Amino acid sequence: MQALAPLSSTYLPWTVSAMRPSGVVAVLNEIVVNRRRAVLELGGGVSSFYLGRLLRNRGGHLWTVEHDERWADLLEQDLVGEGLDGVVTVIRAPLTPIPCGWPGEDAVWYERERLMGALAQVPVDLLVIDGPPAYQTGQEHSRYPAVPLLSPTLADDYAIVLDDINRPGEQEIMRCWEEQFELTFERRIVDGGIGIGRPRPAYTV
Repeated sequence: MQALAPLSSTYLPWTVSAMRPSGVVAVLNEIVVNRRRAVLELGGGVSSFYLGRLLRNRGGHLWTVEHDERWADLLEQDLVGEGLDGVVTVIRAPLTPIPCGWPGEDAVWYERERLMGALAQVPVDLLVIDGPPAYQTGQEHSRYPAVPLLSPTLADDYAIVLDDINRPGEQEIMRCWEEQFELTFERRIVDGGIGIGRPRPAYTV
């Protein structure tokens, strides 16, 4: 929280599903150290404000994807109130059935056409995955489709941040992505509860 203080202009509610402060710091470090400018976040919340504030200062844009209309309304209103609507775009994308989910699970994911239309072919250099929800039985691998579906939109040099890697589902997802997409994940189970994956070496943050 001390590291986040320069970007803490107002009080933000930290929900139980929010990324840990140390995880948010790691994402901000990735933006600064490796010059990330086009950030796509799956699952908006307190992290959206810190990312938006930093990108406003340094240049860049954040697209944050939400399936819950009520939460998207609250998020958008508060972003406008902070003057961040010029640097943060809230993409409303309901969860819909998809064919490329985890074997044995009913796969739903963000409506891809709406998401891709909002991105307008922008090469994403940082993908932050904190959604869809994956805490209920039968949803443990709901975040797996993110890389298979979004890999065509990623820049040549990019990083992927996956939250909640203390859970078995996310750990299995990382192993699968490493094999399928030749990624290398740094696992920070204690420091932030996140995994940071890259297709090539980069400055460690």
